Amino acid sequence: MNNELKPKDIYHPFKARPLTSQGEQALYYLYQPITGSDAISLYFTLLGDAEDSQEDFLHMDALNALDMGLPRFLSARQRLEAIGLIKVYVKEEEELGHVYAYELLEPLAPTAFFQEEALAVLLLNKVSQFKFQQLAKRFEPKTFSKTGYQEITLRFSQIFGQFDQKSAREDVTQFTTGYQDQRDTAQLKVDLSALDWQFIKDFGEKKYIDPALYTPDLREKLTFYHEFYGYREMDLVELVAEAISLETGELSFKELEKLAQEKSQVLPVKNTEEATDEPDQILRRKNIFLAQGYSEADWEAVQVAEAYPPLKYLQELKKAKRSFVTKNEEWLLKDLVEKSPLPNPVINQLLNYVLVDQNKSDLNARFVNTIATDWSEKQIATAIDAITYVRQRKQEQKEQKEQKQSKQNIRYNNRPQKKETLEDWTKYDVTPADPALEAELDRQLKEFYQEEGEENGRRG
Repeated sequence: MNNELKPKDIYHPFKARPLTSQGEQALYYLYQPITGSDAISLYFTLLGDAEDSQEDFLHMDALNALDMGLPRFLSARQRLEAIGLIKVYVKEEEELGHVYAYELLEPLAPTAFFQEEALAVLLLNKVSQFKFQQLAKRFEPKTFSKTGYQEITLRFSQIFGQFDQKSAREDVTQFTTGYQDQRDTAQLKVDLSALDWQFIKDFGEKKYIDPALYTPDLREKLTFYHEFYGYREMDLVELVAEAISLETGELSFKELEKLAQEKSQVLPVKNTEEATDEPDQILRRKNIFLAQGYSEADWEAVQVAEAYPPLKYLQELKKAKRSFVTKNEEWLLKDLVEKSPLPNPVINQLLNYVLVDQNKSDLNARFVNTIATDWSEKQIATAIDAITYVRQRKQEQKEQKEQKQSKQNIRYNNRPQKKETLEDWTKYDVTPADPALEAELDRQLKEFYQEEGEENGRRG
């Protein structure tokens, strides 16, 4: 189904329960620095609609009320989706076309927000350390000293006695089904199917790791390490084993995060020979790619983009530019991997476009997010799609500039004109790629890639 949103499309917003005061505070103070003000404005607009008795709403009316265009609306909505504040559904109706349903979820209360490591890290990345400490202090749970006190709290049974629990439980289940099934609190979602959990548990038992240790929280962390750093199942088990205290037998999430960052610097790169595609499928893809006018060097770039995890790819790009990955760039890349729907090879091509094609010295958050939003809307799914799309946009921009210049020459007799600013990321598409940099990058990546492949072969 083609789910391209149009202003005339209808939407139905709903929320299972009223927004709590703690949820409202969390939106303003904690979620807004991460998602931006557009996303929070959209949330409250949809919330207001959900509280209205009317059922059908036009996106056009929401766009007018928010004073934003469709691309900006979609960008705001996608940020709400990624942070877990909204679920989006769509169906096709013969007379109405696409009909959307927006389920608004309850934000985590501030206390729960700061207990969610991923959200706390995202917030710290968006605000200064001073502001983060200020917010943490603002919502810090109140405590009091119990020194000298003796607890004399009565137990339930001392006051209410015994009752028929079986009968009461049946009545509760019968009349509160809607409450039992309700799951409307915002949650960050990760695709856990990327890892073989049975293998992880089996291999972990050989390292004396209790299978019960793999809680949903730990699974989400390990999945992120796999996607972002490129860890494989065996590597993840080793990380967990090292993060378990020999004295207490407990797993330290703080130590796990530290180990994941440190050991990511020496992770081997996946050899393309280990790819799941069969040789004839790879050859078919290559032939189709070359038939479109691309070179062997372009094909090698695609293979490298598919083999590297994003952080390793960024490190090699920066190394080729005689530079290094800053902490802000690492946080930006983490944010991109966690929140955007772009696959890793596409993210790698985005990095290549910014640092090599546009020859930028670093990753500008606004520039990178603008491109990522556009590519997400265009559903760029592979490195080849990304390369094709970039070159297509370059050609379109070149033709538009030539046509514009031709008209200006005729009408204004070559007088200088005010430069038109494009609305999307192609407005930055003015810097020609540096051939020397591209050659050096290709050489270093290929050399590094071959060394890692040979090393993997020796390990195998």
